Amino acid sequence: MTNAIALRARRGMTLIELIVGITIFAIVGAAFTKLMTVQGKFFDRQGMANAARNVSRSSLNRVISDFRMIDAGGGVVAATPTSLTLRIPFAIGVMCANANGGTHLSLLPVDSTTYEQARVKFYGYAWRNFQTGAYNYVEAGGTSLNTGTAAVCTGVNITMVPNGKTVLVQPALPAGGGLGTPVFLYTRVRYDFKASLAVPGKIGLYRTNISPNGAEDPEEIVAPFAPTAGWKFFTVNGGATPVVNPPANLADIRGLELHFDGTSEYIAPGQTSTENAPFQTAVFFKNRSN
Repeated sequence: MTNAIALRARRGMTLIELIVGITIFAIVGAAFTKLMTVQGKFFDRQGMANAARNVSRSSLNRVISDFRMIDAGGGVVAATPTSLTLRIPFAIGVMCANANGGTHLSLLPVDSTTYEQARVKFYGYAWRNFQTGAYNYVEAGGTSLNTGTAAVCTGVNITMVPNGKTVLVQPALPAGGGLGTPVFLYTRVRYDFKASLAVPGKIGLYRTNISPNGAEDPEEIVAPFAPTAGWKFFTVNGGATPVVNPPANLADIRGLELHFDGTSEYIAPGQTSTENAPFQTAVFFKNRSN
């Protein structure tokens, strides 16, 4: 009898209580959903901003390592604010003697992979004129690079550095070169900011190896970049202030101000434009006499 009375006295949830509970749950759920949406958009923006910064940084080491090796007097062949054609050294040594229709050189050690990759794109060599202090370039027109004879170098008392190489370059060094003349081998490379193939509608940075016969081997290093990407030019008389356009005499270039402004591939939800990451640095040529 007592249990029956207890069962009759127990009250359930009223309709009003149910409505109030649902309302509270809806308010909390809406606030939580809004929080998650805001956090999601923030995460998307952060991710795309990081991607834009990675674009700027990923190609920097390779570009700077190339640019720093350039000879200031003749390393730049052609230049615009978005395109550079350069003579990039990949091995350096000294002249031993003229023999076998060319000049035998004793080269300092160089990474074997780097050397072999550059050797197949060998464009020419440059030798230092002791009288002027400038490098004279010999390229194209039958220029070739072959294995040399070590005995030619030892015969003039030039001992090859361990892990070095003896090579034969043709044609032979012109008059003015002599025993011990510094010589470097180089490839011709063009850097371009232009329409990307990897990310259609965006700008990519290309590195193109140019062969003496005119054949080109373009490689898109990284993308996408913002439209402001490019470089400015430090000149011999310009001091620390770079100029937008290259000087008439490219031998007056002493360095570059690099604008590697990365951008995201997509527009983050809720935004009207891509995320940009302005990036600026400078590199100055090492091989210079002034």
